[in-house]
Amino acid sequence: MRVEDFEIKNHAKLDRLLVRLCESLIDHKKQDSDYYGMVAAGVLDPDNKFVIGINHKTADGRRSHAERVAITRYKQEFGDIPDGSILLTTLSPCDEPMEERFGYSCTELINDSNLRKAYCGYMDPTQHEGVDRDYNLEETANESIRDLCKQFADTFLNDK
Repeated sequence: MRVEDFEIKNHAKLDRLLVRLCESLIDHKKQDSDYYGMVAAGVLDPDNKFVIGINHKTADGRRSHAERVAITRYKQEFGDIPDGSILLTTLSPCDEPMEERFGYSCTELINDSNLRKAYCGYMDPTQHEGVDRDYNLEETANESIRDLCKQFADTFLNDK
């Protein structure tokens, strides 16, 4: 791996995409507030192909996290995720066991992928420090976006 494989650049562009994630999340919640959760994620590849996923209920009542949905949708539409791609998410990826979640943690999922960069709207304060990540995780410096993403997260983080 090269250092640039982990570098997060063009924050203005990534912030615009975070806004798109927020808008998509709001639209999906309006469609079905029970089915869709409060986290959106997307995969952006070096050719600017962008796929969005929204946290949602699975058939067995658990939740498929937005990162898993976005990664799966990208692979279905375009195939393998190329090097240099970035994961964007309204909330930093989970790193702990959760009974309600379908599949293993999003951190493990990202570690098992070609993604080496993750850019989030809000850093989840309930996640653990010092987690073994094989990717660079960065939170937006845009206060408005961060505040909006925090509002989404607070709808369920306050229950913990």
